[in-house]
Amino acid sequence: MDDHRGMPKLADLDVQFISLVKRPANGRRVILRGVSGAHEFAIRKADARLKRVYGIVYAPDSVDSQGDWTDAETIRKAADAWMLSGRASNVDREHDFSFLPAFVAESWLVRSGDPFFPDEKEGAWAVGIQVTDAALWDAIEAGEVEGLSLAGTARLEKGSDVAHEASLWRRIFTPKKEREMTPEDVRAIVREALDETVAKAEAEASREKLEKALADGQKEIEALKTALSKALDEAAALAKRIEALEAAPAKPAAPAEGGQAPETQSFV
Repeated sequence: MDDHRGMPKLADLDVQFISLVKRPANGRRVILRGVSGAHEFAIRKADARLKRVYGIVYAPDSVDSQGDWTDAETIRKAADAWMLSGRASNVDREHDFSFLPAFVAESWLVRSGDPFFPDEKEGAWAVGIQVTDAALWDAIEAGEVEGLSLAGTARLEKGSDVAHEASLWRRIFTPKKEREMTPEDVRAIVREALDETVAKAEAEASREKLEKALADGQKEIEALKTALSKALDEAAALAKRIEALEAAPAKPAAPAEGGQAPETQSFV
């Protein structure tokens, strides 16, 4: 997605790890390259003599699956800092922060007519990752890796009309620290993010359960109110009937057979 108006922008991007992943957040697939040339990933088997995988780490002005974006200048600075800091070996898989038998052998910014990524925007950060393990290369060729993702720190500049929570799945971003973060720091961030995510999910589930219980209870209360109101109305009607009967004058006794009223007797 290229329309990033109002979407949160990443600034001061500092990449700690580049990860081989099944489903990349940046939406870009990787390509494999052997001595026979470059070709799209999973179309045909690469020449195993080179065992190098190419992909886009981040492209400018494109909203990723997490709803974030950044510009070409931010990406350039991040790519430069990556190389300057000597992080070529910081390659893992699915963001487990465990070093793979692989390293970044090539790193460049895409320009017009790039032979590997001719359709990418200029300024995208591309890398070539050298794989030094046969089993890992076999997994890549088998389709278990489809792209690249990154983990690091960034300052999130939110759009004025967007309420956004930075996701820590596939790509980890936290407020930028003054000191360089170690892999242990990033792992701690991931654990904290996971704990927060689980806690939020549990709280949401509890809230929904409580709301449902309250709603069900409210229905029962309304039903009881209706039944009570009906009972009170019936009781009031019965009370009126009783009052009316008590207030009515007594009727004289009917004459005995023969037309004469019964004699009144007194006893002393």
